Amino acid sequence: MNNMAERKLVGSLAILLIGLCGAAQSQTFSYHYFAPASAQFTYPGSIDARGEVVGLYVDASNMNHGFVRSSGGRIFKIDFPGASGTIARGVDANENTCGYYQDQSNAYHGFVRSSAGQYFSFDAGSDSTLTIALSTNSTGQIAGFFIDPQGVNHAFLRNPDGTITPIDVPGSTGTVAVSINDGGQITGDYTDSNKIQHGFLRTKNGVFHSFDPPGAVLTLSTAINRSGEIVGFYVDPNQVQHGFLRKAAGTIVSIDPPSSTLTNVTGIAADGLAVGYYQIGSPLSQHGFLRKSDGTIVSFDPPGSAETTVFGVNDAQEVVGNEVQSGVSKGFVVFVKP
Repeated sequence: MNNMAERKLVGSLAILLIGLCGAAQSQTFSYHYFAPASAQFTYPGSIDARGEVVGLYVDASNMNHGFVRSSGGRIFKIDFPGASGTIARGVDANENTCGYYQDQSNAYHGFVRSSAGQYFSFDAGSDSTLTIALSTNSTGQIAGFFIDPQGVNHAFLRNPDGTITPIDVPGSTGTVAVSINDGGQITGDYTDSNKIQHGFLRTKNGVFHSFDPPGAVLTLSTAINRSGEIVGFYVDPNQVQHGFLRKAAGTIVSIDPPSSTLTNVTGIAADGLAVGYYQIGSPLSQHGFLRKSDGTIVSFDPPGSAETTVFGVNDAQEVVGNEVQSGVSKGFVVFVKP
């Protein structure tokens, strides 16, 4: 598998982000580190309500493999049969895992791995050239996107019975779905006729709501919680990247840790706790952060980490990410205590 292209894809999708500065010592962070056997680099993607983590790792042969880490710490490799690379993206309440894989002809397909270990491949369009499954909810609905022969992105919703519904924001020239909650609400981004990207919310009844933070010239959503709150990032006219939180009622607030030069908000729990990472300083450094519902922002890093990336949070306030030390990345789960 072309790992450079794959990492860019994973980064753009999975990364594809007003508060007071809280003192880090006011929080207690309990870290649990992990890495699949033979992993050189570990990239967690999400954490579910049970504390299960899914993602990908790269082995010594530069091959990508999916994985699932149980709440008890056991790690299971996920490899679609015959694939040249596999990425796991989510686990539903019935222990079915979804994700995408690259076949030997370099085409991408979605997959579901049942709790019994059976693999099922799917393509979101009969003539699609690429299918990427990015998110699942507890009921087994899967959201993602596919590319048609003309090179146009279309979002999709796959139901547990295998039926697939293409999703396109009206008037758009391309649509990508990145996250689905248990209520069937979907968020993502779309491109308009002027090639500008905007965020969108699609209700379970198929109604679309477009949004942008004030002053945004590009908006990308990353996650939606069970309340319909959406997080992501936007770029301002000066090409500075800021995080945002869109409340269920539609109001939007910017999220920027103090002195940050880039912010990406990647996950949000049911109580409004938002998490992500930011960059700061020269030379550049990257740190994790959490933003409480009262607007307080707390920065954190695993001890000794040279680079911290945060990918998600569940409703129990377990945060998942990875840290880099001596050029090797490991995953971590950290429980945030008051």
